[in-house]
Amino acid sequence: MRNVNPLVFAYLRVVGSAIVLNLIVHDRATLTRRDGWQLAGFAALAIVINQTFFLSGLALTSAHVAAILITTLPVFVLGASIALGRERATAAKIGGIALAAAGALLVVGGEGFAGATKSLLGDLLIIGNSLAYGLYLVLSKPMMVRLSARRVVARMFAIATVMMIPIAAWPLATERWSAIPPSVWVALVLVILGPTVGAYLLNAWALGHADSSLVAAYTYLQPVLTTILAAIYLGEVMRPIVIAAAAMIFAGVYLASQPPSTAMTAP
Repeated sequence: MRNVNPLVFAYLRVVGSAIVLNLIVHDRATLTRRDGWQLAGFAALAIVINQTFFLSGLALTSAHVAAILITTLPVFVLGASIALGRERATAAKIGGIALAAAGALLVVGGEGFAGATKSLLGDLLIIGNSLAYGLYLVLSKPMMVRLSARRVVARMFAIATVMMIPIAAWPLATERWSAIPPSVWVALVLVILGPTVGAYLLNAWALGHADSSLVAAYTYLQPVLTTILAAIYLGEVMRPIVIAAAAMIFAGVYLASQPPSTAMTAP
């Protein structure tokens, strides 16, 4: 993010992922016009808005504040699911999400909200990113169940490469390509293969087998996993508070995954 415009990185990430996905997905079955419009909407929410808002917001605010704001995702998902009648608000779901949120905030809360007042736009972009992706998780679930998740995601990325051109055109034209170090290109390849192609396919598969709110609840694992990876690769010391927070997150996800109890009724 220090060596390349975030919109340039976002567009290259989408284009590269679209190429990889459409090379490995060989199902070319014709979709209906309604499916096409839905895919365009999902591409706008999950890729165009999600990628541009997140990377642009991250460039303007601190990583710790961004990590805290991302935990709003399950709140948006659960609210949208309840509003659309897709899920029922049980005590276990609400309690699990609240417990997992407390665990995530415990990890990043120690860093405080320093600098948040100076990065209001970045914070709003991160919240907008969470809202857009939350809506995608809820609205796309029926299609993920009905169609192949790989086909849906591959076509979403293909559509997004066209939709993002007006957003990325100027940054692409003004980027100092010769000044980009080789390490950025290596990072781009790794981001395309792992956190993009791999993550989107796994996420799409999960949507076909679990409630949207449960899929979103696993967002709370990110702060803990980030802390663990930072300890391994960056030499940062993992404090006992992180272990306690991880236990809260795992417990919260478990509660959120519990099916609603069926009340016994007299014949």
